[in-house]
Amino acid sequence: MRTAVTRYRALFATPGVLRVALPSLLGRLPIGMSTLLFVLVVYAGTGSYGAAGLATAANSALTAVTAPALGRLADRGRAVAVLVSTGLAQAALLVALVLALRSDPGLPLVVALAGLAGAVNPPIGAVTRVVLPRLAPDPQAVQTAFALDAISVELTYVLGPTVVGVVAAVLDPDAAALLAAAITAAGAVALATAPAVRSAYAVPRPAVPTPRGRRHRGGRRRGPLRTRGMIVVLAVAGLEAAAYGVLEVAIPAHAGHLGQPDSAGVLVAVWSAGSIIGGLWYSGQTFRIPPNRQYAILMCANLLGFGSLLLATGLPSLGVLLFLAGLVISPTTAVEYALVTALAPKGAETEAFTWAGTAVYLGFAAGSALAGSVLSSTLATARGLTVSTVVATALVLVGAALTVAYRRRLATDCSVSQVGSIRSR
Repeated sequence: MRTAVTRYRALFATPGVLRVALPSLLGRLPIGMSTLLFVLVVYAGTGSYGAAGLATAANSALTAVTAPALGRLADRGRAVAVLVSTGLAQAALLVALVLALRSDPGLPLVVALAGLAGAVNPPIGAVTRVVLPRLAPDPQAVQTAFALDAISVELTYVLGPTVVGVVAAVLDPDAAALLAAAITAAGAVALATAPAVRSAYAVPRPAVPTPRGRRHRGGRRRGPLRTRGMIVVLAVAGLEAAAYGVLEVAIPAHAGHLGQPDSAGVLVAVWSAGSIIGGLWYSGQTFRIPPNRQYAILMCANLLGFGSLLLATGLPSLGVLLFLAGLVISPTTAVEYALVTALAPKGAETEAFTWAGTAVYLGFAAGSALAGSVLSSTLATARGLTVSTVVATALVLVGAALTVAYRRRLATDCSVSQVGSIRSR
């Protein structure tokens, strides 16, 4: 752990890193706030949990749909404009939602405003994952930068709901929504004005037309989904997220079945705490094996972590097992980021990360929907957690099998992408 502290200290001392990392963490807090926020705000305004669920689903679905397009615009030299415009637009839409809910609106308007707020979700995470590693002075610092971002994601999901809960309890849900609007705007604008962001997204040269009206090969833009390796990483990320989605519905249901519903939040927080500790450990390691093999090993470790939850005999033992299972989450995420960077064509890195985000959003939504529909009859029973864990473990098993089966393909596609990037410079 001492090595990790030394590496983080060196990374934070690198010019421009804090100017990117701090606004990024701030601007992403509303992502962790969003689910609880929409449930509380929409329920308070409509008195319907059904309406709250539809609003939350619309917000997540449109985020998944529009994120790649926003990432593509950023890669084309418009990152600053995208961050500022989406940050301000999302803030305005959250304010509009609060105002609309005070005047007894119809369900279509509520869902539309929530969905539009998701459609303009600022690509803060994707931009950060492109810019931060470029500031790192050496490969070890790059690994630390990816681990830092993975830890930031976990902090977002720990701090976000906490902020919403405290503000809603002290003031009201509307105040929490207005705070989220202010945080979104401040974080997006602060990140957009960071010098490293402006310099990282130089406007590309226009393509030179040939006599036949086609573009030269040097001006042709390759999308990030052109390699099988990228598809494999996105599929694995989606399967992981689906497994988390299943358990994040099953764990509260299990706690409620045992008569301790308030412990659900603690259990999920313990899971995230394990991930943060694992990320800190990963930052201090020096690995000789390449990322594609690390990915396969970590996914197999995730498989063991999910499967171990079947050994839980009560909430205390479940908490211990969740902490241990969480130790490999951030390292796996950091390796995924490294693979996405290596697999993405030059000039399409931000779009690649937004596709990764889309895979996670859709996977988590699918897992949550699976738990809430197919598994709903068993969730509040004695075997609910067991059945859900088996399903989640099966999803991770498929992901682990893909990383093992395609580990050589990942290495080959990474090498091809890196050679292409060098030739394009």
